[in-house]
This record gives sequence, C-alpha cells and structure tokens, in this order.
Amino acid sequence: MAYIALYRAYRPQKFSEVVGQEHIIKTLQNAIKMNKVAHAYLFCGPRGTGKTTFAKILAKAMNCEHGPTVEPCCECEMCKGIAKGIISDVVEIDAASNNGADDIRALRDTVNFMPAQGKYKIYIIDEVHMLSNAAFNALLKTLEEPPKHVIFILATTEPYKLPPTILSRCQRFDFQSISIDDILKRLNVVKDSEGIKIEDEALYQIAVSAEGGMRDALSLLDQAVSYSVNDVISLDDVLSISGNTSYNKIIELLDACIGEDETKAIIILDKILKEGKEVPRLINDIILFLRDLLLYKNNTILEEKIMYKNDNFISLAHKLSKNTIYSWLDILNETLNNSKFSVQKRAFLELAILKMNDNKLNEEASLLDRVVSLERNFEMLSRQMLERPQEIIKNINPNLPTKEELNKLKEDNYRQPQKEENIVKADIEVTKEVQKDIKVEERKEDILRNIEPAYEEETKTEPLNDEITISDIEKIIYNSEPEKKEALMVKWNKIAETYTSFLELQMMVCGKIAAISKKKIIVILNDVSFCNRVMQYQNYLKIMEIFHENDIDVDDYICLPVVVWRDIMSEYKAKRTPDNPKPELSPRHIGVKRRIEPTNNIEYKKEKAVEEELKELFPENEIKIVEE
Repeated sequence: MAYIALYRAYRPQKFSEVVGQEHIIKTLQNAIKMNKVAHAYLFCGPRGTGKTTFAKILAKAMNCEHGPTVEPCCECEMCKGIAKGIISDVVEIDAASNNGADDIRALRDTVNFMPAQGKYKIYIIDEVHMLSNAAFNALLKTLEEPPKHVIFILATTEPYKLPPTILSRCQRFDFQSISIDDILKRLNVVKDSEGIKIEDEALYQIAVSAEGGMRDALSLLDQAVSYSVNDVISLDDVLSISGNTSYNKIIELLDACIGEDETKAIIILDKILKEGKEVPRLINDIILFLRDLLLYKNNTILEEKIMYKNDNFISLAHKLSKNTIYSWLDILNETLNNSKFSVQKRAFLELAILKMNDNKLNEEASLLDRVVSLERNFEMLSRQMLERPQEIIKNINPNLPTKEELNKLKEDNYRQPQKEENIVKADIEVTKEVQKDIKVEERKEDILRNIEPAYEEETKTEPLNDEITISDIEKIIYNSEPEKKEALMVKWNKIAETYTSFLELQMMVCGKIAAISKKKIIVILNDVSFCNRVMQYQNYLKIMEIFHENDIDVDDYICLPVVVWRDIMSEYKAKRTPDNPKPELSPRHIGVKRRIEPTNNIEYKKEKAVEEELKELFPENEIKIVEE
C-alpha cells in the first residue's frame, strides 16, 4: 500500500479530535442536539485550520446510523464510507476546477433526488470563492430554498470575494489560526504514535513555522522525518526545510550591530544567505525576534519560549535599549516594504544592516522619543491648568492666595473706612495675637530642648540624602508578600480619588506597585525625576501620613524608574534557581534619594511633639499649622 502522508493519516474523524475550534464545535453540536441544523453553512478561515475536515465530520454526524448525533460513531458503514469518500450522498466539489455556471447547473439538477444511502445529501464546495459570477447566480435560488434533505457546506480562505447575496444565505463560521500550544499537543501525539525521535526545540520550531495551520505542521514533520539522516531530528534539520533562521545566528548578527562591527555583521549575513535563506523570510525572522526581545524587556511574556532561557539572549536583552529596538524595527520594516518591488533584495538588506550599525541614528531616535515624551507631558499639564488651575498653582506654590482669597482682599480694599473704636479694638486683638505667638515660640523652644537626643543618633545611621542601593531593593524582593500586594491594590486607586489636590500623591498612585514586603513597598514611575520628586522629604511625610489614614500597613516606600526595575527583574529571573532563590544582584547606580522612616525622623518627631504640646495649651480650632 502507498505511504499515506501524516496530515491525511491523522485527520480528525470526530468533533472531539479537532484542535483549536471549540466555539464552532459547541455551536454545531448544540444545533444537532436541538434539531436546528441550517440548510447552508459557510466555513472560512486560514489554510489548514480544519474547514474541510469539519464539513466531513458534520456529514458523518448527520448520516450516522445512530444519528443525527452530536458525535459520529466512526464504526458504522455510513461513517466508514464517508471517511473513504465512497458514499454518493456526500458530494465534494472543488470550485477551483469546477467554477463555471454549467457545473453548478449540473449540481442543481441532482439536488431534488432523495438520498440513496443516508438521511441527508451533503454538498461540500471547497474554495467556493473561485466560482464565477454566473455560477454564483445559478446557485442562489437553490442555496436559499433547498429541499429538506439537502445541506450545503461552503469552504473558503477568502470570504471577502463572495457576493453579499451568498453570504446572507449562509450561517458563517470563522475558523481561527491554531495556537502554538495546541499544535504542539497534536504533534506530540503524532510523534509518540509514529515513534519519531525529535528534539523539543525542533518540534517547537515546526509549530512556529506552521503559522497556525495544523496541516502545515504535520507536513513539516513529515518532511523533517524524510530529511534527517540522524536518529534524532535536530533544530538545524527543521530550519533547513522550513527556511527559517536560528535565533542563535540572529543573536550573533545583532551583537555585531551593537558593537558597530560592520564587517563582521556583513560576513555573518553572507553566511546566513549562503545557506539558502530567503531575504524577506530572514527580515521577517529578525523582526519577530526583536518583537520577542521587546516583550521580554517589558516583562510581558505572552508564552514561554526556549530562547528566553538562553544566556546569549539574556545578555543581548541587557545590552539593547528599547529605543534602539524601535529604531531597528523601523529600518527593517522599511527594508521589507522596499524589497518587495525590487530584484536586488539582498542589497536592501545589507544597507539595512549597515544602518543598524550606525548608533548615531539610534541616539537621534532616542532624542526624538524624549522630545515626544516632553511634548506629551506639557500637553497634559496644559490641559490640567485649563481644567483646574487653582489646584495646580497651589501645588506649585502653596503660599499663593486662592481665587476666593483674592476676591476677599479686593472687597476689603473698596470697603469704607472703619470707625475709630473698631480700629482700636482690632489693634488690641492684634496685640493679643502677637503675645500668644511669643508664648508659643517660647514654649516651642522648651519642647525642642526636651526632645531625647537618641533620635539624632538614629538619623546618623541612615542619612537623609543617601541614594537607594541594590541591597534596599533586595530586602523587599526576597521578602515579598503577593497576598498583601493584592489587598493593597484594592485601596490604591481610591486614594487618588480622595486626595485630588496633592499632585505628588497623584503621580505616585499613577505608578505601579512592583513589590511589597511586610512593611515596605516598591513603586515604579516613569523616570528618575518623578521618583526624586515623590521621595522629597515633605512629600514623603505627607504620603506616609495619608497611607496611615487609609489603613495601609506600611512603614516605608521607595520609588524606582521603570527602566531600572525591568533591568533588575531581568537579572533576578536569570540568576534565580531552585537552589538559589535569593541570588545576589549586581550593584548599579539608581539615582533616587532615600528617605528615612517617619518613626526614626527627628524633625518629624519634633514637629509631632510640638503639635501635641500646642493642643494642650490652646483649643484645637485656634491652631493653624502652615508648612514652609
């Protein structure tokens, strides 16, 4: 018997064997169960996603000797006959070769005949978009009102080419590209059944190269088995037949671009092209690699990839900035578009590699990004000034009078002169106020002298203006409590709504909680300047006070720029192992000032002590504390 290709030998025979189209399976099974099967279906989607396979399974489910049933038995004569293609009641037509009006008229003449063997006549028209306009017109009436024993199933990869009159007469199902995980599961089943030995990286590369098509994946596996001369199919074998480029070679090429070694980069490119790689395919592989690199740097890993554990990949991720990656992507996209209309595709790619070696362009791209960011921030601030100018001005200089205070001063200037007795009375009140201030100042000096000197010693152990170090961050990361982080996130957004007038708090709450230990949190913001502004001494004390008012059980916080945090986490994930859950991180310059804990702060304790004494001397409603 002739060899049967893997994609034919392992074609699904039941709904339960189909991979990646659960929404369509559920809908069709419910329709069969409720006896609401439509007279015409349109299956559309990418190649190799199961459209024709679905049509044959539906034909078996409707004509099964135990049916109509939600799952064909595949044991009765009807099911076996449909699988072999020998049942006359299931007619499969290739519209690419039978696309004329006469072919459709011949089909229409047979529609009225009753089924010879089964319960339904099923017409499967594959690649239906290839029919001519005359053929579509000939099919319209029959498709709209076929006999009760007839079901039409139309399959196409290009539904936009079908006339609206055909689309409106069918129930449409859109088949999705099959995910890499689902393809891998199916490939593992086939591999085990056939006894094929293949490396995990090679099998993963087959799933990626299939681009969402199960038929393509099985065909590539079939081809790899024939190509490989070794006992185990390797990654190089799969790359040779698929035309893709190894990510190790792409890393080598990009490393040369980072070092501005143009000669080395061109030599590496020449070696890759001599292996038979196509220029557009190579450009596409580099673009996808940079996309994965960017997601890795942003800690947005959509799926675990083998290359994420590669030391060379991790090293490259630390070397490359995001602005450089964006610049390279622009260069490669432009090259890909230009090469489509040229016979000198290699020349375009070589010029692109030379551009990627020019770091001046990368610096210009970085400066441009910074200018765009500044413009965006300026626009946001301008909008805030228009919406709530008094709050913004008050945050910039708290001593400026508000609009209400200015109006009151204006009214006082236009008011008539007061009587002499009222002026004398006001002078007496002013004198009393001055005497009260003198007493308060004298009392304040006594209180300050009585403050315990132990506080000064505590402040010396942790100076106010020291910068945050990697050891500060390690303490929080190693003792992180994910449950406490989830509880804090519930209160985080409510704080911003309550304290709208405190700009520094708004900036902090707009950041992201990165980690939280028993008493400390790490908040990541856009850049160093924002971090230092939020960590300013007065802002620090005010924010901690707000935290305590909202029952947030933390004694300290530190702010980090998002770029620094991502680099730290990349290194932490790379070094962390089951045997070493708390790896030592490399020291680095962070640039953010540290603030001491409020309970250890002498100035904070002095101010609180003074406040308590003042409350004992005077009624609370007569005390007004103004921050300098």
